[in-house]
Amino acid sequence: MTSNRPSGRSSSGKSTPPTTRRSARQQRLANRQANRALARAGTRGGNDSGGSLLLYTVVAVVIAVAVIGGALYLTGQSKAKAPLGSPYAPVGSAITSASIPSNGLTLGNADAKHTIDLYADFQCPVCRDFTVDTEPQIVATYIQTGMAKLVFHDDLVIDGNTGGTESLDAANAAHCAADQGKFWVMHDWLYANQYGEGSGAFTKDRLKAIGKMVGLADVTRFNTCVDQDTHDVEIQAEKIPAGVTGTPTMVIDNGTPFSPGDYTTSSTALNKAFGISPSPSVSASPSPSPTPSPTPSPTPTPSTKP
Repeated sequence: MTSNRPSGRSSSGKSTPPTTRRSARQQRLANRQANRALARAGTRGGNDSGGSLLLYTVVAVVIAVAVIGGALYLTGQSKAKAPLGSPYAPVGSAITSASIPSNGLTLGNADAKHTIDLYADFQCPVCRDFTVDTEPQIVATYIQTGMAKLVFHDDLVIDGNTGGTESLDAANAAHCAADQGKFWVMHDWLYANQYGEGSGAFTKDRLKAIGKMVGLADVTRFNTCVDQDTHDVEIQAEKIPAGVTGTPTMVIDNGTPFSPGDYTTSSTALNKAFGISPSPSVSASPSPSPTPSPTPSPTPTPSTKP
């Protein structure tokens, strides 16, 4: 769970793009230059007095620090400029079924008896894991069967950690897609193309590139919406319940907020709220029926990874 206060935790090595070969070469070059400088200092010291040795050593260390610092700076610059490539399409269960009714940021039957409010950040790595591992099971068990509807809420946590605007810009792009009935499609694409906090994955140019690929009827209208920050005010005006202290967080039927974690954690809370007594023999994705009896998956994948 990514907290509103501490910096969000990276969930896996996949959160940031790999370092470039150029960066690795720069680091090796810096190390070799530093070692040579120290070796030269030691050789000179053998023929001079102790004072000279100390002087040469200090000079060598200063040179080494400068070389390594410069290499690290260049490595950081290389990382920052490393291209992310073309946007990736979501795959498998990370694709929200088009057969499920939706309206704006709400997924599922508008008349469903229960409501699941989900507070998340498109830049949050733990939210991404939840979206890939747990959310599809919740949708299959509770949303697709008509038992509940899922409502997405923007909780802009990561921008507060990084000082950037990628979370807000991504949220605005999702709302721009919602203007054309494509929020949940954009939702899937955004999480498929997230690279962690402040990675540059959600620049406006990249968001427009993603928008071009999601099947919008009017791409020009979408691009204008992204460039003009059309929905920023309403997104920032979102009222976050007092008990929501991080992302992702769920609230069932206006109850107590909780961290959804893996499917076992989520389904246990949902079953209790919905008054369902699960049977161990029922799978996590039952076929639709008037009275489904969902139960936790026998091998849940945790959404928070060390």
